[in-house]
Amino acid sequence: MLWFSRTLTLSTLAVSVFATAAVAGPRVDANGVVIRDEASCGTRQVASAQAAPMSFAATPTKTIYLNKNGGTYNIVNGATDSATNSAGTIAAGDGRTHMGAVIPPIDASFDWPYIVACVRLHYKPYAVTITETEPTAGNYVEAVVGGTGASTGWSASSGILGVASADNFCGVTERGIAFSFATNHVGISKANDELCATIAHEVGHLLALEHEATGTDTMSYVPFASSGSKLFTTANGRCGTTPTQTGACSCQQVAAGMTNSAMRLGQFVGLRPTEKEPPKLELKSPGNGDKVPPTFVVTAVASDNDVMEQVAVLIDNVAVASSTSPAGTTYTINVTNAALGDHMLTVNAIDLAGNVTTKSIALKIAKSELGETCTGNEQCAGSLCATAESGNFCSQVCDDTNKCPDGFDCTSVGATSICVESTGCSATGRNGGYSLIVLVGLALTGVRRRRRVKTA
Repeated sequence: MLWFSRTLTLSTLAVSVFATAAVAGPRVDANGVVIRDEASCGTRQVASAQAAPMSFAATPTKTIYLNKNGGTYNIVNGATDSATNSAGTIAAGDGRTHMGAVIPPIDASFDWPYIVACVRLHYKPYAVTITETEPTAGNYVEAVVGGTGASTGWSASSGILGVASADNFCGVTERGIAFSFATNHVGISKANDELCATIAHEVGHLLALEHEATGTDTMSYVPFASSGSKLFTTANGRCGTTPTQTGACSCQQVAAGMTNSAMRLGQFVGLRPTEKEPPKLELKSPGNGDKVPPTFVVTAVASDNDVMEQVAVLIDNVAVASSTSPAGTTYTINVTNAALGDHMLTVNAIDLAGNVTTKSIALKIAKSELGETCTGNEQCAGSLCATAESGNFCSQVCDDTNKCPDGFDCTSVGATSICVESTGCSATGRNGGYSLIVLVGLALTGVRRRRRVKTA
């Protein structure tokens, strides 16, 4: 396997790549240690135009978006922009544009929650917010995780593990994109840890970090299985890729031939605050004792004297959803496919310093009954959410054998009959009957009904 950096001095774009010798797996020696052969995989790290010493003040909190769902990216000549999925051609293995390069979602074999927690650990000391929901405004760094490098022009046999598209190798690329090719991690020893290290490494390049030779440093080429741990180390380390492959520093040096990933993150990103005041939190919905369907929305208002990090939702002390992107101070968190039954819902407001404010309520999670409001089929006991002029309501298919309960009529809608709340006369006797207008489960016009329960 090989990490290497290439600086294009004409465009000031930089690339960092972590590659295996072949898709089938990394080359190893007789003792099973990964062989990294720099000569087989590109150019050496070289000094860039940003090599002169610079002094930077701490910048506002950076947001890192972890994207396991893939997407379509335009690899073009120009600046990288995570908001528009545009990456510089440095991300392409053949150096050409690739319009509509498709990155598939992460392989199901990986433990995504473990990887997210691992990346969070790498960046825990620093002023960053890590989210799995793409921000709708502001600058953010995107780490897209999935597939192989083939979709962006790298050879299918290269085994490339990651590439960072940075506009300034020695500074922060505010809207940079880091590609971590999950499929090429399959079969590598401690694959979840190695993929975590790739993600943290490639994001590090977007946050002004260069390679560091210390084996346990995130910016080293030494694999996790050999180093035993990976973090941004606090001691000065030689510039280079491994302890035996050192070289000249490309960026500002802390001493002759030395860099320090932890120090540079503190300089360019800033340290996480240490204040002790907890956030303010108000849980708007649902309310204590409410009944909600398996898929529902939690709405909370949260703020902090310094900087908020996230609002997290737990059911019976198990994390199920979170948000780092409020509208003002209002957080809207979607909970999906929650287990039926009586539960304890906990909402945590967490600030960047790690202070937590908690609100807990009792909640009954149950599918909605006939006539109750709904937004999807999965919310209804009858597995059918129908739409009428007055809104959505739960229904069920009916026939001569499966009759509707009292208060509901079996009404034909096209080729299907469903239960519709009775209106005092035969629904089927109305002039023109009902028509299919919008597909939720089925959709009806002309139906009047009462709203017995309002759900979030």
